[in-house]
Amino acid sequence: MLKRSLSFSWLCLADQYHLAQLYMVAKASREETGKDNAQEGIEVLKNEPYETNKFGMPPGQYTEKVFYLGTKIPAYIAALLPESFLTLYEYSWNAFPKCMTVYENKYLGDRFYMSVETMHLPDRGGTENANNLGKEELGKLNMETIDVSDSCEVKMEKGYDPSRFKSLKTGRGPFVPGYYKTADPVMTCYKVVRLKFKVPMLQSSIEKWGQSSGMRSPFISFHRKLICWMDEWAGWSIEDIRKYEAETATIVREKLAQGGTGTGAARKSTSKSSSKSSS
Repeated sequence: MLKRSLSFSWLCLADQYHLAQLYMVAKASREETGKDNAQEGIEVLKNEPYETNKFGMPPGQYTEKVFYLGTKIPAYIAALLPESFLTLYEYSWNAFPKCMTVYENKYLGDRFYMSVETMHLPDRGGTENANNLGKEELGKLNMETIDVSDSCEVKMEKGYDPSRFKSLKTGRGPFVPGYYKTADPVMTCYKVVRLKFKVPMLQSSIEKWGQSSGMRSPFISFHRKLICWMDEWAGWSIEDIRKYEAETATIVREKLAQGGTGTGAARKSTSKSSSKSSS
């Protein structure tokens, strides 16, 4: 199993980041669904409060999603696997500032495990063990601090360069490289990514891809967007976010159904079959 610790710092208060993150996830879901392939996207199956979970976290919001990966998986790997492999299930418990997300694949079963454990703290990235890991696990982590305003290893998308962005609503920005060292207010997201993929001949390739292109690159890209979408989410309440999430779920489900994917497509197929049977 590969394990990696990533930390990102932001020029905002923790409660503001919480709303911004929820907005970013919903908007990215709208944009990514059907972007490159009509059968790719993210479908929300559940979005509801929870009281308890197996991780001992306090009450919060539970979401359950399906990721239809399509061309997101490298072609040479996808060619060796059945179509069911290209569907990933996400189970997430958000008790901000603590969050836990687990990913499963029905085809692989216990041969695959991926989780992202996150703690959000009002600091500049100097907390060594924000997620309270055991000494042995902490010692095996590949730790990395990421400045999303730097080019890093991920190319800047046009229109999403934090170092060139200035918020009209808040006056914040530009977010030049190293901004978090002197910014006030500031907070940091501490993420621990765990990935296991036990399939002969593919384990090493998939684990390395998952920790880089599969998780690290999207983390960087989406958090750049979070900053550059600031004038869209600034001033929103949690009620505004929940309404936007519900609208997004409907839009995404319709997009996937048009491409023949998702629960909406399944319902249409069942309806057609029933009509034929009755006739």
